[in-house]
Amino acid sequence: PTPTVSLTSNVTTTPAPLQIEHATPLRKLRVTLNGVHSELGLLDKGSKIIVIREDIWRKTNAPWNQGICMRMQTANGGAQEMGGCVKMLEIDVEGIKTWAHAYVVLDAPYRLLLG
Repeated sequence: PTPTVSLTSNVTTTPAPLQIEHATPLRKLRVTLNGVHSELGLLDKGSKIIVIREDIWRKTNAPWNQGICMRMQTANGGAQEMGGCVKMLEIDVEGIKTWAHAYVVLDAPYRLLLG
């Protein structure tokens, strides 16, 4: 009879290295503005204000005070004029309501910036 040979291995495997992203993906949140318009808002922890594009503001039926103007520093180091303020805009997130001033811009690469 042929002898049976048993082979055991003491090889240990190491887990794959943790992959860390160099940039955090954009975070979006579905909100209802002024009780009438549903919109995806871009969450921005680096911003301290709420910015709404004019075409989106029009859908909210909220009053816009063009006398309250502001100049915003953009992420790329530039500056952008804001055309006024929607005071105390209602922002509803899944039934949780809050109110905040939102500054209106004529044009932006986002629709609603939640700072």
